[in-house]
Amino acid sequence: MPAPTVATFSAAALIAAHTTFRDLIDSGSGAGFIRVRDAADVLLAQVPLSDPCGTVNGTTGQLTFSIAGQDASADAGGTAAYGQICDSTGAVHCALPAQQGAVAVAGKIVLNTLTIVSGAPVEVVSAVMG
Repeated sequence: MPAPTVATFSAAALIAAHTTFRDLIDSGSGAGFIRVRDAADVLLAQVPLSDPCGTVNGTTGQLTFSIAGQDASADAGGTAAYGQICDSTGAVHCALPAQQGAVAVAGKIVLNTLTIVSGAPVEVVSAVMG
């Protein structure tokens, strides 16, 4: 077996870790959300998560976030660089790089476009960990 080039975890470890992480996001009085930011950390948009915020695959441990809707009016314009997974109080618990696309990509926040226009809607297509 060749040496791994990145950290690898058993499915059991991922299931336990991602279940705990999901529960952390859901622990507040309301739903969590994703803050979309540009490379200079400017807040572009806030996209709501469902409550509960997602599901953990019982076989692979992959955590797929459930997006509750879009941000109807972006806070600022710019190019999305990353997304922050936040609990209902706004505490940031994870940051994932942003990518444009139409399908889920593990380890990424996927948006329909990386070009955010101030006042325009912002859609997160998917957010997946693991």
